[in-house]
Amino acid sequence: MEILLPNKKGSNDSFKVDSKSIVLVGANGSGKSRLGTYLEMMNIKRVHRIAAQKSLSMPAYVSPKTMEVAESEFIYGGYHQDTNWQELHGKRVYRWGDKPNTFLLNDYEKLMVLLFTDETDASIKFKDAYNPGQDIPKPVTKLDRIKAIWECLLPHRRLLKGSGKIDTFPTHDATNIYNSSEMSDGERVIFYLIGEAICAKENSIIIADEPEMHIHKSITKNLWDKIEQERPDCTFVYLTHDIDFASSRQNSQKIWIKSFEGNDVWDYEILPNEAPLPEPLYLEILGSRKPILFIEGDDRSIDYQLYLQIFPEFTVKPLGNCQKVFDSTKAFNDNKAFHNLVANGLIDRDRRDIADIAKVVQSQVWVPKVAEVENFFLLEELIGVIASLMKQNKDDVVAKVKTNVINRFKDNMESQALEHTIFRVKRIFSKELNPISKTFSDLKSELNNFWNQQDFDKIYDEYMTKFNELIKQNDYKGILEVFNHKGILSLSNVLKLCCIADKTAYRNLVIAILKENKSDGEIIKNAILSMIEK
Repeated sequence: MEILLPNKKGSNDSFKVDSKSIVLVGANGSGKSRLGTYLEMMNIKRVHRIAAQKSLSMPAYVSPKTMEVAESEFIYGGYHQDTNWQELHGKRVYRWGDKPNTFLLNDYEKLMVLLFTDETDASIKFKDAYNPGQDIPKPVTKLDRIKAIWECLLPHRRLLKGSGKIDTFPTHDATNIYNSSEMSDGERVIFYLIGEAICAKENSIIIADEPEMHIHKSITKNLWDKIEQERPDCTFVYLTHDIDFASSRQNSQKIWIKSFEGNDVWDYEILPNEAPLPEPLYLEILGSRKPILFIEGDDRSIDYQLYLQIFPEFTVKPLGNCQKVFDSTKAFNDNKAFHNLVANGLIDRDRRDIADIAKVVQSQVWVPKVAEVENFFLLEELIGVIASLMKQNKDDVVAKVKTNVINRFKDNMESQALEHTIFRVKRIFSKELNPISKTFSDLKSELNNFWNQQDFDKIYDEYMTKFNELIKQNDYKGILEVFNHKGILSLSNVLKLCCIADKTAYRNLVIAILKENKSDGEIIKNAILSMIEK
């Protein structure tokens, strides 16, 4: 179904969207709900809008009315004998109380009245049409359809239809029956949303504002999938700030709502159907007003916890591995036609040499001047802050930690040189070896020639020479730059020297200090920022 969008900031052109499912995604305060109201008022005869602000008070009992009145009250919020007036003005006056942007929608009872009116009508027609011995199919009512979807989504519960009421009981205990008005918020809102969609008029545009509200994320996608399947005649428009929900609407047209400019003008972007980034990621970035910083790890990693505090001006997004950081940074910055945000990446140093790092930085990807994130926690300034807080002599603690790290590096120098050599050899083979052989014999010959051209002794000796020089010069920062060891906090003895139980407690203390955003936090933050190459 074709929908005409409002004027877009900076353009006098109208934009049309033709899709069975449209997702308007944006931050809180960007004007999504107001845009939903606009779409309803522009399509007043076709739209059934479900507001975010709604009462979930489910009546314990209802009585049926005539179908004409029940349908009118559900769709328009009231009944008026002048059907033309009702179609044009009924929703604004009755359903929205002349405040369509802010009115608290309170139509659960009207929904229930319509359902039981439909149930009564179907029962009467079935009874009147029945003759003894005649095989008449049992009618499937709107309430039957709701019940089927609701029980599929919530298999631990069952619904029981009664006279003007609905009861609920646990699937495993049919004796524990209670009125459905006592269901949880989630259970009641699921029933409500299914009912609203099923009872909407044919070929409606169903606008759902915050369709994920009160519903567990594990259910939300399936709920709306089933609702869309149940109403294939309808077009669905979702207004949301929930990135997970937005990305769950596959084959939907996504529109980024940036801001409401007034006078029925919005700043928005229609996103390309084939976004170059994974859809959930693309939407999350666009929903943010900050520049993006892609990092390695996940949202439980120490990288993420630390960089959240070091870069508060960024939306920090963990992607797992460094290749995804490279790809996403490039793809996002290549799509400036669709946004005005900037993306940077931040990856582990991973034994890269100076030439490699220079190329990385040119790609708007930053590299720490420490071998891995753990080494940030051994910077002199950081240790000094922690030692002072723990009532220890900071100069003494820093000196001992530096000595311990240098000695541990000396003990592990050969294994470290070997690991760096292996890393360099892998990169040589992946970057420089490009076989063009047409036979296996030629390939063997090419591989042997390439192998014989490599001076692996030289690579290893260069690392040993470099590492010996770092030790000779007592170059503590230089050692932190090349020393890859997951147990480095324990090896340094900083935990014992600062009277801290374990490395988790130590790291948590650092994060807590950064969160306080006081002078100690600034010292730590500046020390870490000084150790990142941009």
